[in-house]
Amino acid sequence: MKEAKIWTPPKLVNWISDDFSKRGFPPPHRLEAEQLVSHALNISRLDIYLQYDKPCTKEEQAVLRELVKRRQKREPVAYIVGSCDFWSVSLSVGPGVLIPRQDTETLVEVALKKIPADDNPFLILEFGTGSAAIPLALCSERQNIYFVTIEKSKTALEFAARNIEAHQDSNNRKNNKINLIHGDGFTPITNQPLFDAIVANPPYIPGYKIASLQAEVCNWEPTDALDGGREGIDYYHYLKAASEVLLKPQGHLIFEHGFDQKTVIQDLMKQSSSLDFVESSQDISQNDRILVYQKNN
Repeated sequence: MKEAKIWTPPKLVNWISDDFSKRGFPPPHRLEAEQLVSHALNISRLDIYLQYDKPCTKEEQAVLRELVKRRQKREPVAYIVGSCDFWSVSLSVGPGVLIPRQDTETLVEVALKKIPADDNPFLILEFGTGSAAIPLALCSERQNIYFVTIEKSKTALEFAARNIEAHQDSNNRKNNKINLIHGDGFTPITNQPLFDAIVANPPYIPGYKIASLQAEVCNWEPTDALDGGREGIDYYHYLKAASEVLLKPQGHLIFEHGFDQKTVIQDLMKQSSSLDFVESSQDISQNDRILVYQKNN
């Protein structure tokens, strides 16, 4: 009689990782396998290897099997486990909210250089917060920040509110406040002082290209958070106009863009008489990713 195979956490990781690789899924296969195993077994990724010889129960295997089936349909792992890490912050995510990318951490790095590490209040306005990844990352590193952040998607707004609440104690200790507002663009901004900075990771994928993106993106993530119009630059016109009105003199506009959009956006921004180019930054893959402008009056 053939002896039943004993499945331990590392063996499950190896099998799942190999399966994802054979199916041609985008990497990192092993990391995704570890995330699914740790979620199904309710253990940390480290415990997968600390408990290397502990047999998994049939019930645990059944739970994991359902998670793997979802991933095999190209559902993003972050949606399956309900969370992701961004900067040093853990965020709740799910269908209807964009999953924060590592590229956007470059925006956080650049913005931090513009935020003084002192006790003076610093006012920041954000366009399209999604999961509130950018405000929470910046608030984790600075104090006395007052954030006004706008989101038009009610689903994303719910995730943002949940994430802000989860980090409320930390923000209170640092005297940080995030004012989350439901609205389309900056229209809801009334009776607010001018801002020290505007930050944004707007939709910037040309509409016609969305269907050709990875299945995890085009089939699962919200199109409104991706579609930047025909050429992908619709929202930069809006950011330029809004910054001319809402920024303090010497205030900064800091935003993310597509890897091949730097030149066309710089040409667009040259049409402004009140915004001066400051710097461009590349992401971890050495792609142009962030532009910074400063209001000159």
